[in-house]
Amino acid sequence: MGGDRDMSAQQEQVLRYLERVIRKNRDGVRALTRETQVEGLESAADDPRRVAAEEAIEAIEQDRLPTPEQQAGAEAIILPKIRPVLDVVDGDFQTDHPLWVKLNTDASIRTRLKAAIPAIGRIELPGQSAIPYGGTGFIVGDRLVMTNRHVAAIFASGLGTRSVTFKPGARAGIDMRRELDRPTGPTLALKRVLMVHPYWDMALLELESMPEGVQPLRLAQVDPALNNMSEVAAIGYPAFDSRNDASVQNDLFRRVFGVKRLQPGTIGGRRDTASFGKTVSALGHNCSTLGGNSGSALIDLSTGHVVALHFGGLFKQINFSVPAIELSRDGRVVDAGVQFATTPPGGTPPWESWWENTEGTASATSRPAPSAPEPSAAAPMRREAHTMAADGSIQFPVTLYVSIRLGTPSTSAGVEVAAASASAGEMSDMTESMVMPWHDDNYDSRSGYDPDFLGTRVPMPKAASASVVAKTKDGGDVLHYENFSIVMHARRRLALFTASNVTAEAKLKTPDASKSYTRKELSGLGKNDQERWFPDPRLADQFQLPDVFYTRDDGAFDKGHIVRREDVAWGTSYRAVRVANGDTYHVTNCSPQVAGFNQSSQGKDNWGDLENHVLKSAVQERYCQFAGPILDPRDDTFIGRAGGRATVRVKIPSRYWKVIVAETDAGLASYAFVQEQDLSDVPLEFAVGAFRQFMVSIPELEQLAGIRFPQVVHDADQITTDEGMELAFKTGSTRRGEGVAPEESVVR
Repeated sequence: MGGDRDMSAQQEQVLRYLERVIRKNRDGVRALTRETQVEGLESAADDPRRVAAEEAIEAIEQDRLPTPEQQAGAEAIILPKIRPVLDVVDGDFQTDHPLWVKLNTDASIRTRLKAAIPAIGRIELPGQSAIPYGGTGFIVGDRLVMTNRHVAAIFASGLGTRSVTFKPGARAGIDMRRELDRPTGPTLALKRVLMVHPYWDMALLELESMPEGVQPLRLAQVDPALNNMSEVAAIGYPAFDSRNDASVQNDLFRRVFGVKRLQPGTIGGRRDTASFGKTVSALGHNCSTLGGNSGSALIDLSTGHVVALHFGGLFKQINFSVPAIELSRDGRVVDAGVQFATTPPGGTPPWESWWENTEGTASATSRPAPSAPEPSAAAPMRREAHTMAADGSIQFPVTLYVSIRLGTPSTSAGVEVAAASASAGEMSDMTESMVMPWHDDNYDSRSGYDPDFLGTRVPMPKAASASVVAKTKDGGDVLHYENFSIVMHARRRLALFTASNVTAEAKLKTPDASKSYTRKELSGLGKNDQERWFPDPRLADQFQLPDVFYTRDDGAFDKGHIVRREDVAWGTSYRAVRVANGDTYHVTNCSPQVAGFNQSSQGKDNWGDLENHVLKSAVQERYCQFAGPILDPRDDTFIGRAGGRATVRVKIPSRYWKVIVAETDAGLASYAFVQEQDLSDVPLEFAVGAFRQFMVSIPELEQLAGIRFPQVVHDADQITTDEGMELAFKTGSTRRGEGVAPEESVVR
């Protein structure tokens, strides 16, 4: 397209989408613009947005780049109306939408969709009122219902197939009707949890009995990623979602929620997205889904088959779904009785290690057949050639096939293992183990946060209430580390706040050019080693969470640094850098984050380029940073492991804050931010990547975090300045300045 202008990635994505839609159905899009009328105007012709939208259509047709004003008009007028929401009444539907008239006129499409509708129902939660319903599910086999893993998590516990069960006292069912202005159908009991997939956001549930006359849906074995813009319909039960624009939702859904809807759109193209602590290759689609659509079937209009399982999305941007073709590659899913359009390959999937870690053993399809007779009880164990699995485990024939995770070989196990093709050294390189990073356990030299780091004195904040602070063994309030300090919350066993000195000065980041400063080298870890975090001996165990809480949580949480290793790993010598690096692995510097919130393992930082933008206006390559979780007593509670058979109840923060203080030409400047993942509707619609970042005032943050900043930080607050407005814009933050009443203090 001709022309040139600076655009964000999201603007480019929207423009490409508008271009495809306009070129595909010019007359229908023009009809949409003519329908739009703004309250208070005599006619749609008086709406300047409509005029801008018409000009955008004309520019695209002439292969010109629309102006920002024209694109904004097209987004405001066209996008909300491209993807309609159709009521399902008595198993039927109608539309007057100019882009989707084929849903009325094409008999084949209507037949396919009407056949699919009865097999899709609303997941009910009998006996509880906190959540109106769980989401959507659909029948995929004999008494077999498919939904999302995060939907099942409302009433089920466990992962895999062996340890999944209903939570104590919890029940679930499915209503195959729940249509607009129609009586509800019977709630069919879901009697058993069959599978909670450890990799994909998918679960299988067993019905007590099949609904009369309903045929299971079949999953497709085609990849829409290879056929961009395939037309589909999401069928499910959208609920009002407080995270999204209320006026848009009310207009599109006509202020009616929780009933069966058919939402046409297009699907195609893989999108990497976070899902339960990992990145998965999901299918993107643009049907108008909301909370409650979790577990919806995406029906291919050309075949009537399920091409994907919807699991979440980013409002007005992109939605995510589990590709049906991927499920066909999983032997456990196939063996569970899920029906496919053609014979599925099944077998061992690429994510087999997730199954092994969950079930504790490899699948039958992944085990090698015995290569030698079983040894008798009296005979000595022979040295057999082992089989090396992808995750570093060793498989060898004894009476049964056994998988053993090797760290240091132990002869006390009563089994002798001999490598047929790998030396002991090679074996060590290939096995994975949890290892404590190198750290200096002599804390006498730690001076912690330096308030004079910038030249202008910037003291640390203090707790609003001294009673919440965990005392060190010597009676102090602060744990000092290399280049940073931490104050712990006694009851929550998490950091109340951290204070760091951060620099980008090369001479301090790499003081000895002959040394390597990678994470592995500084930490002294092997190629396949994973960090095992360690407690601070200066603090009683009752005030800090053990590392096992994070490593034995079934993937529920990410282990996130509050003080980033990269920020404080600096010094005048290589050893000083190593000491600072090692200090960041104390469990006192860790906060459990809902899986997917912390994206550092994916090469991303939640706060984006926030610090870089601040440094651009600073007069030196250093700044002071204060950060921590917002410890809200209303946070959800998780029962996790505390070592051995002990358990611990931990409230998981969903909001985090950060304050950056830097020296600029105009003097000291402070910027306060809050980032959150809105979890209020998570059981209804898993908002993958739905991170919201706010720029807030220092007084508001004090109320939220239960801390008090020194006056110098208050005086430097940029929330109402042009510089603050510019930083909020550059970082994609919603600005909450003066005039916004701060919330009541939440830290207890």
